[in-house]
Amino acid sequence: MTYIESFPINTEIAKASLLVKNGESGIPQNVISVVRFCCEHHLGFILSRNTKVLSCKDARSNRVRLGHVGIPLFDELKSLVFKANDKNGNDCVIAAHCRGHMNIDVNRIVELFSLTSTPTILPENELSDRFGMVFGTVNPILFEANFHASVINVFDVGLTNTLAKCPGTMMTNAGDHTWGIELEPNMLIKVISGAVVDTIATLDKELDYFEIPQTVNPKSLGIITGNGPESGIAFWQKINSYFVKQLGTHFIGDVSLPKITVISLPAMGLSMELDKRDTATWETILEAISGMIQNNVEILSLACHTTHYYTSKIREVFEHNGRKFVSMPETTIDYIKQSKFTDIALLGIGYVANLQEYSAYAELKNLNVETVSNEVLAEFHKLGYEVKKMRNIQAAFQRFVNLIRTEIKAQNVVIALTELSILYGSQRRRSNVKNIIDPLDVYAKEIAQQSLSLPMTKPDKPMNM
Repeated sequence: MTYIESFPINTEIAKASLLVKNGESGIPQNVISVVRFCCEHHLGFILSRNTKVLSCKDARSNRVRLGHVGIPLFDELKSLVFKANDKNGNDCVIAAHCRGHMNIDVNRIVELFSLTSTPTILPENELSDRFGMVFGTVNPILFEANFHASVINVFDVGLTNTLAKCPGTMMTNAGDHTWGIELEPNMLIKVISGAVVDTIATLDKELDYFEIPQTVNPKSLGIITGNGPESGIAFWQKINSYFVKQLGTHFIGDVSLPKITVISLPAMGLSMELDKRDTATWETILEAISGMIQNNVEILSLACHTTHYYTSKIREVFEHNGRKFVSMPETTIDYIKQSKFTDIALLGIGYVANLQEYSAYAELKNLNVETVSNEVLAEFHKLGYEVKKMRNIQAAFQRFVNLIRTEIKAQNVVIALTELSILYGSQRRRSNVKNIIDPLDVYAKEIAQQSLSLPMTKPDKPMNM
């Protein structure tokens, strides 16, 4: 796969000139050397400017890639220059390269090159006098371009294995503290003559502090929606929000988000009459599941409360080869149990709220669940239709609040109707009369955590209204 295209040198120099800032004399000579080498060897690259970077930890906070400031530590190339004596007693210079979260194993360098002395870091003054570099501007391209006969370039084998599939690149300095270069490490190694590739690095304790390695390449997600499609849109937005929240400073923009396949089926509306349209509804969902499997979805979700009635059937079809279906009702019930809520009211269409045969929330019968009259549920359903029409949202919310206050006795209210989740989520200011449990929100958090392979966390504080 080609991650970055290669262009002629005139084109690349012209692009680099646009990065020169006011008051600067031009492109630094070392940067020009790097550009020339890359173009001559058809090595695709992207130049960028950053604040002064002196170390890999600096790079993590300051390199610029895809419009985002900061990259994972493991996507920065660490380069250290050693001097030692070879097996013949002659002086030799070894440039060792690995990912930024690794440490160069000096003992392995000794074994690999049969050295007769322990390698030591080349002092900065000698690095400058002999190679025209200083700490923080060392990179394998400059050594290859200007000193390939006198320097051994050795690369850790970990560089040949892509950690983050997107964008699949790494960065390092372009020969200057304020110039960065992005490229594909395997392609770089191929154009370094005499490059040695071996296991020369070990994990650095910095990894635990600076990175969340398991969050790289989140599992792909699938969302089945359609009753109505707005629920799938809202659910997707909530998932993305939880990705940003969970990753914190590790979030680096779009490339941190998972691949998501969304199938919106108008026929999902058949579930509004589930008892009479059981077979037709299942056949609709089955069609969507087949599409998800074809799209290599790893974690499947269903942005609809009613159709979780088919959870067992869905798992029977989908859960093979490591794939997983996550149930919204199961996730919500687990949340309620962990939070030790017992005084509960459930709002939803009749098939859901009655906790009978077709309700995936039937397990809640074991808790103290308030029986909400059909007349009151009908009022909430009317609000759902207002949300579908996207009309009078503020008035609908006020009606929602009044109904909760006057018609619901329970302190904890589960809004198992996706339109109510959308209505509730649209409001920034909420009163504190009841604890609102939004299954769509609880579900989105769980999906994000499973996609990121993060451990389960304690329940968030309930949302007050």
